[in-house]
Amino acid sequence: MKNVVIFGSTGSIGTSTLDVLSLQPKEFRVFGLVANLQKEVLKKQIEKFSPVYVVLPEKDEQLPVLFPRTKFLFGDEGMEDIVSVSQVDIIVMAIPGLVGLKSTLKALNLNKKVALATKEIIVSAGPLLKKYLHNILPVDSEHNAIFQIISEEKTNIKKIFLTASGGPLLKYKGKTENITPRQILRHPVWKMGEKVTVDSATLMNKGLEIIEASFLFNAQHKQIDVLIHPQAVVHGLVLFPDGFMKAVLSVPDMKYSINYCLNYPARKNINLDDLDLFKIKNLTFQKPDINRFPCLRLAKQVLEKGNSYLPVLNTADQEVVNSFLCGKISFSDIPVIIEKVLEKHKPVKINNIQDIYETEKWTKQQIASLI
Repeated sequence: MKNVVIFGSTGSIGTSTLDVLSLQPKEFRVFGLVANLQKEVLKKQIEKFSPVYVVLPEKDEQLPVLFPRTKFLFGDEGMEDIVSVSQVDIIVMAIPGLVGLKSTLKALNLNKKVALATKEIIVSAGPLLKKYLHNILPVDSEHNAIFQIISEEKTNIKKIFLTASGGPLLKYKGKTENITPRQILRHPVWKMGEKVTVDSATLMNKGLEIIEASFLFNAQHKQIDVLIHPQAVVHGLVLFPDGFMKAVLSVPDMKYSINYCLNYPARKNINLDDLDLFKIKNLTFQKPDINRFPCLRLAKQVLEKGNSYLPVLNTADQEVVNSFLCGKISFSDIPVIIEKVLEKHKPVKINNIQDIYETEKWTKQQIASLI
């Protein structure tokens, strides 16, 4: 039996992971939960799965009394402590932002498997993660698809294609400055957190995924492209030098890639629905409009420049998306503000975690002044 720790257990990836684990009680044990704000959801998770450890961002007086058999840890130190426990086999990292960066690097240093769902960690710290790629399993459906294809091949690749559903604005014809957060958060296909849903609308999520793919699969930026695919059943494609192309398809549900990562290298049937191509009938693809989606252009430029531009992009996007959701800026301001910060930045080489945190701090200050 493998012991699993879930970072971000009350979020969309975390709850889906627990659903998958509950279908395999003989193979996996929920050893630890790391959560933040949704205390009532966390209570139900503790009641159902009886984890050995729970990590909270700060000390709590109530939960340890309610669950005396569970060991409670707190803050950054608690997150690092839980991945250091010898019994832990797999860490599912699904906390947004860079909160889980230290814990991820600690787990990888200890030779533990990390099912990584947090884009920000790979985008900002890609250069620091390169030597640990053998222990990283990508949870994002697109990178999971590419991983499945490439891991079975013994040859070089010609091109990687990441697919995008087009998000909630695919058919939108109005002025982007009038778009509200409520409109954006109605994603037509995926059930995701608020930040990634906004990124789906700007296509910044695909820009970040291009950067991720570059680090995960040692690919140049010219080898990675994006296809708009509204049906969202083809998650990734790889073109090989001999002209053959391979693709991975599934029902658009994160449980498929989560299950794949947990059981890798085996494939385990947990009775998820099979994809019915007869019902879908048509699979369509189109090239994204760079003029309509400037965030995609910005991400590609940042990948070319590298170094501290990577955490600047990551942090700037996170800050402006939060500002949009809070009503401080319009939707059309998102790429404009990000580009202004990138233009002001004087790059430094990323040698360690502290370099990333200092760049993050600088970027937040710039965003605050601009807003």
